[in-house]
Amino acid sequence: MSDPILPLLVMIVVALLALGVVARFLAFGSRQAVGLAGAGLCGLGFMLTFLALIVGQDPGSMALPLGLPGMPLVLAFDPLAAFFLLPIFLTGTTSMAFAAEIADAAPKASLAGLALCLAGVVLAILAADGVVLTIGLAMASGAVWAMGDPGAGRVPLLAATGLAALSVLGATAASGFGFAAMRGHPVWPFLFYGLALVGPGALAGLAPFHAWLIPAHAASPSRGAALLSGAIQPLAYYVLIRMLLDLGDPLAPGWWSVPVLASGLVTALIGGWRGASDMDLGASLAGLAQRQSGLVAIGVGLVMVGRAADLAGLGGFALAAVLMLAATQTVCGTLAQLAAGAVQAEAGSRRIVLLGGLIQSMPVVAAGMGAALLGWVALPAGAGFAAVWLLFQALLVVPHAPWFVLIAAGVAVSAALAGVALVRIFGVAFLGRPRGPRAAGAMDIARSARPAMWALVGVSVGIGLFPGLFLSLADAAVHQLLGVWPDDRGILFGWSGYPVLPLLLAAVAIGVTVAQLIRRSGAPPPREAAAWHDGFAPAPAWLPFGDPLTQSAGAGFLPRLPAIPVLPRWRWWPRVNWGLPTLLVAVAMLLIALWWIGRA
Repeated sequence: MSDPILPLLVMIVVALLALGVVARFLAFGSRQAVGLAGAGLCGLGFMLTFLALIVGQDPGSMALPLGLPGMPLVLAFDPLAAFFLLPIFLTGTTSMAFAAEIADAAPKASLAGLALCLAGVVLAILAADGVVLTIGLAMASGAVWAMGDPGAGRVPLLAATGLAALSVLGATAASGFGFAAMRGHPVWPFLFYGLALVGPGALAGLAPFHAWLIPAHAASPSRGAALLSGAIQPLAYYVLIRMLLDLGDPLAPGWWSVPVLASGLVTALIGGWRGASDMDLGASLAGLAQRQSGLVAIGVGLVMVGRAADLAGLGGFALAAVLMLAATQTVCGTLAQLAAGAVQAEAGSRRIVLLGGLIQSMPVVAAGMGAALLGWVALPAGAGFAAVWLLFQALLVVPHAPWFVLIAAGVAVSAALAGVALVRIFGVAFLGRPRGPRAAGAMDIARSARPAMWALVGVSVGIGLFPGLFLSLADAAVHQLLGVWPDDRGILFGWSGYPVLPLLLAAVAIGVTVAQLIRRSGAPPPREAAAWHDGFAPAPAWLPFGDPLTQSAGAGFLPRLPAIPVLPRWRWWPRVNWGLPTLLVAVAMLLIALWWIGRA
């Protein structure tokens, strides 16, 4: 079934490219038609990918009539690519449908950027050689860069993309750029390992290349930030998995996992802290997305440990956790950034100190933000809880070593920081009292755009409620990378002893019982007194939004991380536009590599 599906997916990529080019020159009134056309193309891709995962046929490949003589561009469609394409097409469908109904300041650039970015992501996931993968990376990141506001904030995105492209080209050049020739036996394994870790890790926002991620989110509009969180970061996870676990040496020593684990642990802690301390809503959400990248890197490192130690259970748990974390990031990252964009458009700011009471005026946006935060924070019944559960299961299977205990403790601390971020963001911005007339008068998103947001909310909740059913779609990908099929698991009772549905039903029953008891006994009357006397004082006439001293601004949860001192000779780094030089160096290296291969 994959043989006829791959040409159809290629046609969808071409159609998205054409739609992105056409959208840039169409009139403003065609916004809805372009958005719905893009949603239809992504919906078709979702159905084709889902069909391929259900049928479970052998991988297929095809060579495009493009490229240099004797070196055509090659595409492939295997279970790993299919699993990553499924949430990408889903979020692409909802994002394009959302953009069709919600206008912004630059509708042409926004719609064109959406279509081109999705085309680049799909092309990169379908790539079967380093050249196609580089083209897809450049197209996807370049579209997000073009959507951003001019300034230094979006320049590091090009630098991270250039580093990823150079790393992919360098890692695959010695094998003729083809994945089939290098699979399992890369030339110069240690150099390949370093390039495969640095490039995708930088694009994913892993430490020490993490500083660009939050400024890039801040410099992008809401749809650009949604693409960064829901498309570019999952694409970086895919490249990291493809390079290290699929194309890398399966007999690599276990100590090769140490840099991956260390980088992931540091990134998870930094991202959790930024999510719990930053006063900007978008930056706080970007910090939680960065924490997700750290958890993915920890999972990839545990898979490498399991392969080196021949522990199939460890590798299976860790790989399942990585795949679920990647899918959670795709869905929740898109949902959170779209909700944050709606908040900024209606409330006039993303500063948490200026928000409040949004759950009353924007209930649909509040539901979307709550579902996204629930999935990121990994609370029970959230999309990410089963993934973190599996990650801890993998850590329990690891042979006893002190530094694995340190990793488990770091994951737990990052989870606690993410919980603080949830309480701060949702408690202050949505459940707190309004702090200004703009927040008090905010209106929810248009009715025509609500189905797209509700669809993402439903998928996020569905993944959390039925993790076993969702992970059954990843069985073929796990078998592709590890050579073993996962153990059988029930649909209703989740996976690995996580009985999510019975626990949820029990929690609902307890909540309904308590609510009925309170209703029958009668609630106590409201107590009007000073806040320090265990009451809620009425707002005076000169403070219509209440006394600011009685309202939390969210700044007292955690202090801001101290700035890392920079050497004086590197202070000019943010002022230099490294985008064009990086791309020129990448092209030069590609030409040199092609010349070297031709001589060989």
